[in-house]
Amino acid sequence: GQVRAQAKAAWDKIAGLWPEQIGQSRLYVVSKNPAFLDPDLRGKPYKLEVGGLVGQPLTLDLEALKALPSTDLVHTLTCISNPVGGDLIGCVKWRGVPLRALLERAGVKPEARFIVWEAADRYTESIALTELPAEALLAYAAENPQGGKFEDPEPRHGSPTRVLLPGRYGMKQPKWLTRITLTDKETTGYWAQRGWSRSAVIRTMSRIDTPKRNARLKAGEETFVAGIAYAGGRALERVEVSLDGGKTWQKAELRPPRAKHAWQQWALPWKPEKGDHTLQVRAVEVGERVQDPTAREPLPDGATGYHTVRVRAV
Repeated sequence: GQVRAQAKAAWDKIAGLWPEQIGQSRLYVVSKNPAFLDPDLRGKPYKLEVGGLVGQPLTLDLEALKALPSTDLVHTLTCISNPVGGDLIGCVKWRGVPLRALLERAGVKPEARFIVWEAADRYTESIALTELPAEALLAYAAENPQGGKFEDPEPRHGSPTRVLLPGRYGMKQPKWLTRITLTDKETTGYWAQRGWSRSAVIRTMSRIDTPKRNARLKAGEETFVAGIAYAGGRALERVEVSLDGGKTWQKAELRPPRAKHAWQQWALPWKPEKGDHTLQVRAVEVGERVQDPTAREPLPDGATGYHTVRVRAV
């Protein structure tokens, strides 16, 4: 009872816990290019072409795109190369044009099977039309949580437009999008050609944000073990924490998600006893699908295993 009420009230006071939503300034950056070769399209004429197997090819500038009906998407972007416990993940609120609406305007021909993305840096990726998430977005703005205002994407995050595909790793979601082509053939994407997953479906993850590795805690003083968890848009049943290196598990307080594709905060109040402690976390999806405990490197399908943090109470 009381412990739970305290945890509920204290989300924003848990030092070190990442917030429910971050701004793009805190979002990780991964690119195939050295930073100085990333496209910077600010102040340059921009055109997005939609072509291939469509009835009505489109060429849209940024003004035309922004004039189309828009929608907002709270979206957890994560990199397939993120290690267990890593920070190549972030939950941001974006605004843009639903990809489905764009495809309807162009009139997709029945023989079209795949969408191929092309970016200003010649990056390519594709996805089967049947696998396009309903919420897929062509994003042209990101919310700054400090003031709630939407801002242009920073160049490093894909200005002026990028693809967002909930449930997939970032490699499927090109920045600096310039062309969408409907085809009857799959295009093997840049990273898939280099041995990474073709489908890039997000694996269930959980992370301990606090306490940090090798932290020194005060024995007998209440603290929180807390962090974030995400299952690629699949619903989480609960998050469990082990304070003894995986021998026993207890249920943490799990904050309801702000949106289907938002990560979730979790927290467990804890009074550590003197000595060394090995903390672990795991997420459990609805249907009792427990996060994969096998320790795997990110290549080729994304990392698995439980985030483990060792601390000492004195």
